[in-house]
Amino acid sequence: MSFFDDGNNPFAAQPFASPQPMLPTKARPSALSWISLGLAGISFLLTVLMTIFLLVPAISSSAQQGSGADLYSQPKNFDAVVAKARAATVTVYCGDWAGSGWGIDLADDPDTTADDAYPYEIVTNYHVIKDCLGGSEITIRLPGETDAVPAKLYNYDYKYTEKTGATDLAILVTATPVPTLSPASAEPEPGQWLMAVGNPNSSEFTDMEGHVTFGRVSNFMRQFNVIVTDTALNHGNSGGPLVNSRGEVVGTNTWIDISQQAENIGYAISIPKLCEALLTCKPGNPKLWGQ
Repeated sequence: MSFFDDGNNPFAAQPFASPQPMLPTKARPSALSWISLGLAGISFLLTVLMTIFLLVPAISSSAQQGSGADLYSQPKNFDAVVAKARAATVTVYCGDWAGSGWGIDLADDPDTTADDAYPYEIVTNYHVIKDCLGGSEITIRLPGETDAVPAKLYNYDYKYTEKTGATDLAILVTATPVPTLSPASAEPEPGQWLMAVGNPNSSEFTDMEGHVTFGRVSNFMRQFNVIVTDTALNHGNSGGPLVNSRGEVVGTNTWIDISQQAENIGYAISIPKLCEALLTCKPGNPKLWGQ
């Protein structure tokens, strides 16, 4: 079972002007006049070229900022990117375990009616909901809400191979409207700005809903569809979104390296893995990042 992603003229007419008397023939310009005209023309041309030279980079830079092309810098609309990502990140509950998830807009699966009553989709990690595979209730809590609402497990995948790495993903569906985020359509590059959102565990507070941390892409393990980041991740961040400066999700936060040999190493499963494991993405789908 899988989703498809696929007027009158206001001016009175004017008569032709009456013929004008022919003016007397002017004297031919002197050589000095021609030289003056030539210098003026050259000066004008240089002014135009200089103006173009100065304006083109500014226009290009403005266009890049408008499209969010500078993925290496904190977004210009920083507050809007943070607010949108937080609004679309939910807390996912299964038994005694709680993790995170993020809203995504997927097309309806025409092969089944199982999801018709639950038109809103959420991406999370398999390990967040694995204890509920036997039918135990899964619930989600939207940001700012007190009560949790039911969600259904629609599809999941968990496996590990040395060739493809780990798959640890699940899709939940719910009847409750959930804000959505757009998946990134291009693979991340080392050094690009990132933000993680979720509800991590804390020894001081039982609820840290909408917690945000910031960092960079440390590496992209293309062969495994895994993003490595120095963005701080903690237990409870699992299933939450890893967002770039355009506000797009590049991956689903999944695990951290807690060995003594590691420091500030977190991992997120990239968007193409979601396509590979749980979605029916046709060749050329931007979620595949050309893979």
